Amino acid sequence: MRLSYKLLLTLVLTIAQVTTPIPHREGQGGGSAFAQDYRTGIRIGWDYRTQTFVTGGAYGRLKLLSDGRQAFVYDAGGVCKIRFRESGVSSFQAAITVATPASGSSYTNCELLELADGTLLYAYNERVNGMGMKIKVIYSFNSGRSWRNAQTLYEVQESGFLPQNEGLYGIWEPAMIQLPSGEVQLFFASEYKVPGNDQKIVMLRSLTADETGIRKWEPEAVDVCYTVGFRDGMPVPLVLQDDKGIVFAIEDDGYGGGFQPGILYSSIADNWSSGIRYGDSTNRWVAVVQGEPRGGGAPYIIQLKTGETLVSTQTNALADTRGAPWDDMYKNRPFVYIGDANARNFSRYSIPFPFMDEPNQGGVWNSLCQTNDSTVVCVSEVHGHPSKNGLWTVDGHIMHPLTAHQMSDGTHLETITWQPLMSDIIIGSQTQACMHVGACWTTDSLFLHFVVDDQDIRSGSADAPVWDTDGVEFYCDVQNRSTDNVPTGALKYLVNVDGGTLVSRMTASGWTDVNAETHQMRYTTTRTEDGYIIDIALPWSTFMRMPRSKKFVAYFKLHNNDLHQGKECIHHEVLSGTDEGRTRTWWQFTLDDQLPTAITAISAPSVTVPYDSPSGSVPASSYFPSGLFYSLSGLPTPSPRRGIFIHAGKKTVLR
Repeated sequence: MRLSYKLLLTLVLTIAQVTTPIPHREGQGGGSAFAQDYRTGIRIGWDYRTQTFVTGGAYGRLKLLSDGRQAFVYDAGGVCKIRFRESGVSSFQAAITVATPASGSSYTNCELLELADGTLLYAYNERVNGMGMKIKVIYSFNSGRSWRNAQTLYEVQESGFLPQNEGLYGIWEPAMIQLPSGEVQLFFASEYKVPGNDQKIVMLRSLTADETGIRKWEPEAVDVCYTVGFRDGMPVPLVLQDDKGIVFAIEDDGYGGGFQPGILYSSIADNWSSGIRYGDSTNRWVAVVQGEPRGGGAPYIIQLKTGETLVSTQTNALADTRGAPWDDMYKNRPFVYIGDANARNFSRYSIPFPFMDEPNQGGVWNSLCQTNDSTVVCVSEVHGHPSKNGLWTVDGHIMHPLTAHQMSDGTHLETITWQPLMSDIIIGSQTQACMHVGACWTTDSLFLHFVVDDQDIRSGSADAPVWDTDGVEFYCDVQNRSTDNVPTGALKYLVNVDGGTLVSRMTASGWTDVNAETHQMRYTTTRTEDGYIIDIALPWSTFMRMPRSKKFVAYFKLHNNDLHQGKECIHHEVLSGTDEGRTRTWWQFTLDDQLPTAITAISAPSVTVPYDSPSGSVPASSYFPSGLFYSLSGLPTPSPRRGIFIHAGKKTVLR
């Protein structure tokens, strides 16, 4: 969060089209969307039901600590704050004041780093009215209960600048990492001694600490990133797993057309000694692949435990679809992209917050944190909310491609017992409805199970198409083709909550409806206390053949009809990261060809096995009494053959 003149300048640069961009790199591993693993890579499914207002304030960051607690840092009225949340608890504890500025100053841009020895290091930016700016840190040696030993690491004063640089002396947004060697690096954006409107990225090092734990900082700052004529800003550093090096994400306006996230790199061995990463450096690349909505400032980067990297931005991309003014930064909303283990080739974007669909609402200065094996949290500073402006969080489910488990022949749609939480797929970020998807199959049919949480089930008007009524849809190409269009022969199946159906096949002339006698789809619909359930059976017949490889591409769609502010609002939300018109962005669907012999207990030993077994339905605990099985995305799984077995606090991955 920046001073008014800074905001104005950032906005102007975002809007402006850069007419002579420097030759930035498009990525070292391929800058094409074709290089990205859309089919087998993860997706993020944001769940609106977890959307939570945390507190008033600005610039929130969430960190998972080694003791299992979550630490939430932010500024409230220019005062540095922190809140903690215990593992498994939904709400944060009362705020603790970390640092209070003197009269005439304010603190913001709060960040937190837990050091290897357990010390909590809190960085922040001091704004001294009419005087200058400072980068500061403060310490906690007792798990965050108290804070002391504030240090000023870098300071600039307005009086030290030439008249032509008036108002351009800022130092902004500190963020930190610790290397395996123990060295601490703090990065920040700086206009100090940079010509014109330019901005660079600067780093401060701490190689050691004194006997009390207070860090000793090198006296000279190191310039690590600068593009002549442009503004490199808002660095967020990350030490990549498996000794892959150090990266940091920045907002970069040197690619043409305003800000978008860029990535800067150094090997651990080089450790920035090879010099400044200029615009044409081979150690610098565009984060988001071509073909995705790429614009956006204020990036934040993290790495998941499984190796994938995530970048969030605040962007006006797709603003026209919701009627938002594209030139108002505070009407931006967060986008989250998925990259590889080298922080390259980011794609498969998702949009965390459903209320960002409002034209007058936006979320800025976003951040990310993985809180467990299956969950990533997005933090956003929300503006334009009717009653709760400030810091919000929402949970994203880390989803892996769906595997349908084989059932015994003779299984029928009406007799399948679907286990709670047996789905790894969730769609529900853009409206006040949320869908879980499960699947199984026999040699006769593919079975799909849709559980939708929806407190306002609505139907379209009498003459409206079937997709204007709440319902679900399944798209597939059993020929498993990867194209930039929807090839002939692809199929889609729709069932709504009123029993309306539509089945279509892609032909040379476009989607063509198919009659029920040809497609032979069967379905059931059930309204529940929380929403509705739709089960669909698709026969492996002449119309839809079983793929020989037992793999094909598919995706799901949720149709939701809401009444919002007295107006009908109809949303058609697809699986995150999917471009409906390009099968190369669809997801892999696998038919598991081994019959499961049991379902593990999900909670109580009295849970029974619903699948056929020699002795009928028997207690699951008799099969696996000493532990629970979880899918690779962290949810309880109906099959002990794939996933993670947890026993005595240890995890074993089952393939």
